[in-house]
Amino acid sequence: MKEKKKTIIKIISLIFVISAVMLQIVNNLKKEQTYNLSFEYINIKDMAATKVSNKKETSKLSLIDSVFTGSTNSEIEEVSLPNSQGFQEVKFTGVRKIENTPTVPKRIWYLPTEIGTVTQNPHYGHVALDITSPRGTGELIFPVANGTISSIYRDSAGALIVTVLHNINGKKYTSQYVHLSSYANGLYVGKPVTINDCLGRMGSTGYSTGVHLHLAVLDCALFDPNDNNCRDLNGFFRYANYRLGQDYIGLGTMMWVPGSWTKR
Repeated sequence: MKEKKKTIIKIISLIFVISAVMLQIVNNLKKEQTYNLSFEYINIKDMAATKVSNKKETSKLSLIDSVFTGSTNSEIEEVSLPNSQGFQEVKFTGVRKIENTPTVPKRIWYLPTEIGTVTQNPHYGHVALDITSPRGTGELIFPVANGTISSIYRDSAGALIVTVLHNINGKKYTSQYVHLSSYANGLYVGKPVTINDCLGRMGSTGYSTGVHLHLAVLDCALFDPNDNNCRDLNGFFRYANYRLGQDYIGLGTMMWVPGSWTKR
């Protein structure tokens, strides 16, 4: 009985050995097979010489409309890949060229004298800047902005006064220059003036405690019958106090006014 079992075990072991040998033979045969690979050689230089397909597409560009010349529908232009001689500029038919030219805001308001010191700021009943100068009556007075002479007069106290009407961005302003010692030559109502045209010299005419310029700037048109706020001097002063209550401080509302200066 024991001998029979031993025989069966030997037969089974032999079968496993034979199977293992057969599997090894099969694997060796597979490794010896020759595979023919098919591939296409690609030359990068040749690719650079090729052109993009002639096919054209219609594309809806989603950039801001202001960048484009018209409709947002723009046809893609055929372009070539760069060649060995250098890069080729690619242009898009739908895009307008934008120049990179930074702009400086245009200056409008200026100080009224070349040299000056502020001695009094606007307050109720005195809605103007008082400005003195070490040059005294030798200090020339200039408009604070381009405009037109709207009045030349002497008030009841004897102060020599000039006013200039400014029309800036569709809004009217009046600048008033008080206590002048003299007027500049050639002044007349209606004369166009620039910031470089002299109006007169600093003085102390009228009710004044010393040589200085009393400068008021208000957003209305003095002596204009169509301006309900400033059709006369009484209206001008009332409106100035009203605007002062709204934090309107004349020239200081239009520009930064330093305490003193040596250049406009």
